[in-house]
Amino acid sequence: MELLHLRVLREVALRGSISAAADALDYTQPAVSRQLAILERQTGQALVERTPRGARLTSSGRALLRHAEDILARVDAAKDEMEAIATLRGGRVRVSAFPSTIGSFVPSGLRAFGDRHPDVQVDFRVAEAGPALELLQRGAVDVAVTSLGLAAGPPPGIRAHPLMNDPFLLALPRDHPLADLAEVPVAALAGEQLIIGNPTTCPDCEVMLMACQDHGFVPERRYAVDDYGAVLGLVAAGLAAAMIPQLALTGRRADVVIRPLDAHLVRRIVAMTAEGPGGSAADEAMVAALADAAAAYRVVDGRRDEVVAGA
Repeated sequence: MELLHLRVLREVALRGSISAAADALDYTQPAVSRQLAILERQTGQALVERTPRGARLTSSGRALLRHAEDILARVDAAKDEMEAIATLRGGRVRVSAFPSTIGSFVPSGLRAFGDRHPDVQVDFRVAEAGPALELLQRGAVDVAVTSLGLAAGPPPGIRAHPLMNDPFLLALPRDHPLADLAEVPVAALAGEQLIIGNPTTCPDCEVMLMACQDHGFVPERRYAVDDYGAVLGLVAAGLAAAMIPQLALTGRRADVVIRPLDAHLVRRIVAMTAEGPGGSAADEAMVAALADAAAAYRVVDGRRDEVVAGA
């Protein structure tokens, strides 16, 4: 039983004749008769009674029509909903991001998306890099803002859309000898206490450790902390130094000195989406809004400073 058969039955009931139903459907009368014959064979029931004035449904035909009306209404509603999703007049997009991007450019991207596509629902959650990838792979989010670490690219089945390169800076206690330098060589950190978290769960920490190894030393890691607010507290107390991404420095602290490093160390911030047919126009539009927000965002002297892209 096909939808066309049900539509033919509905038109015959509505028009009262096979010829009128054929005109409404833009079919020939024999074509409509064939569709009715197929439907009657499939159901094993006489569905239409021919009369001198046209055609009318039998009791079995009327029973089938009641169900057909519901089926066709649901199909039409599904088509309307799919069209709304495809044209960004409906649907939803589920987004995750990690804290320092939420404290910087991501809110502007979410706001811009909402302004452009007010009929699309946005569900948002906080997730660090590892959990975000897991959420994306099991279909719990559609767009995950995360960082790649040292990986050459995303895992199979995942697409990474570049958003920005976030440079690492060095946070030092104010009275630290290296604080007098305008730029600190990474090699000068050999023998220093550094705060570096677990590289297996923290892509940033992976970049930090590799930078130290590239400059000929393995850092002393007495404090394994991933939260940058906690890291700055430890630095301010004079317990250690730390490499910190610029986006994590959204506020000034008088008891911490921030210096650039002589090496170009960055974390690659990306928006990840699943490859294949599972994506939607809303996913693509969200990635575009986040990319625009990232391009229009910069940090000046540790403070947030949103600017117009290209200015």
